[in-house]
Amino acid sequence: MASPDSYEPPEENPRTQAGTPNPANTEPMDQRNSTNSPEEPNDHRRQSATHKGARFADRVQPAAQRFGRQVMVLLQRLWLWLAPFLQRFSRRVALLARRGEEWLSPRMQRFGRQVALWVQRLQRRAAPYVQRLHQWAAPYEQRIQRWAAPYVEPVRKRVAPHVAAVRAKLPVMRTGRHHRVSTRTRSVQIGAAVAAFGVLALVFGSTGAQHRAVDPAVQAEDMAPAAAPAPQQALKDTFDGKSKSGSADESEENSDQPKMKIGPNASGIDVSNHNGSVDWNKVAASGKKFAFVLATDGQSFTNPMFEEQFQGAKEAGLLTGAYHFARPTGSAVAQADRLVNTMGNTEDGKTLPPVLDMEVSPSGGSCYGKSSGEMHTWMQTFLDRVKERTGEKGIVYANPSFWSNCMDGSDAFSEYPLWVAAYQVDQPSIPGGWDKYTFWQFTHKGSVPGVDGYTDINKFQGSGEELLELAD
Repeated sequence: MASPDSYEPPEENPRTQAGTPNPANTEPMDQRNSTNSPEEPNDHRRQSATHKGARFADRVQPAAQRFGRQVMVLLQRLWLWLAPFLQRFSRRVALLARRGEEWLSPRMQRFGRQVALWVQRLQRRAAPYVQRLHQWAAPYEQRIQRWAAPYVEPVRKRVAPHVAAVRAKLPVMRTGRHHRVSTRTRSVQIGAAVAAFGVLALVFGSTGAQHRAVDPAVQAEDMAPAAAPAPQQALKDTFDGKSKSGSADESEENSDQPKMKIGPNASGIDVSNHNGSVDWNKVAASGKKFAFVLATDGQSFTNPMFEEQFQGAKEAGLLTGAYHFARPTGSAVAQADRLVNTMGNTEDGKTLPPVLDMEVSPSGGSCYGKSSGEMHTWMQTFLDRVKERTGEKGIVYANPSFWSNCMDGSDAFSEYPLWVAAYQVDQPSIPGGWDKYTFWQFTHKGSVPGVDGYTDINKFQGSGEELLELAD
């Protein structure tokens, strides 16, 4: 039996719902539809799903937070474990980079010095041919200039204003910190311009040459080759104050005059690549009369600034010499050849004899592991090679301590000029068999206008004429 509380509604006849209304059913149609609406179960389901989702999120959120914290802890532990390896790796990379830089730096320096040496050798080899070409072309150039002058002058007057305007717009070229284009470079440019000008004059003037009446006497005079002085002799005559166009009487009168105004005990400096660019005009204006420039060191190093410093000192009017820092562990002949090759031409009346700089080893203050006899042999071989190549006796640079310790006070080199180094003394002690010094380097912390920082200052012992004779 059914419970009294239970009630089961009678089963409805689907046909009755789908067909005409049952007369017995007096409930309105709208009321029945609103009571049995199909959206009510759907809302209930949505609410039930929302409640279930909220309960699921409440259960999952703590687990997700715990998982996130565990992941962060694992990442921190992983980072702490990796940090030492990463630090060691970064240190290793930095060490390798530093070693690579140390390995590459000297090779790049040697390559730069080698390139500079090749350029210098090329210049020295080309110099004789350029001089010969200039000597050969000089008479023809003079005749062309005389012949083309009437044609060139009108053109020059027309072109000059335009050239001046263009030149005013061009920047000033400098070879050093204070110097304009060197005199030698300027002379090359002027010579090239004159040669080009002469060729143009020859081309334009040749059309009218056949209509000119030429005096046979003048023609014979023009065709006779003019005696052009050698460039070295011309440079020497200019340096000595002689005029190339002067007569024999004028030469005799000028021969009694001093070549330069140099007083006794002249002062000078010596520089190396460490001194950088030097304003030699300021050095000369300060009263310095001579300079020595580091040319070479040992078997491989060449001063990269030698050409600029050496030629700059000469152009400023200083008597100039070059010195070689000796490394007796290598060949004396090879090192002497390097010095002479780097100096180039010395027969210009302005170059002092080559200098052999003898000092203790910079790395340990020793005598390069050689006995005094071996050092004697090495020095003599070097100086003999210099004499063979240049015809001059080289200057020996040394200090009394070196001469006593490494040369055993030898007096075998007293025939060579001595350049002694002695600081903070009134007069230097003379080593070996010399009776006097020729040059005295009395300080290595001198201050001279035109030179940045400290520089060595030297004094010549003798008259100005003796200093000039040393350079001849």
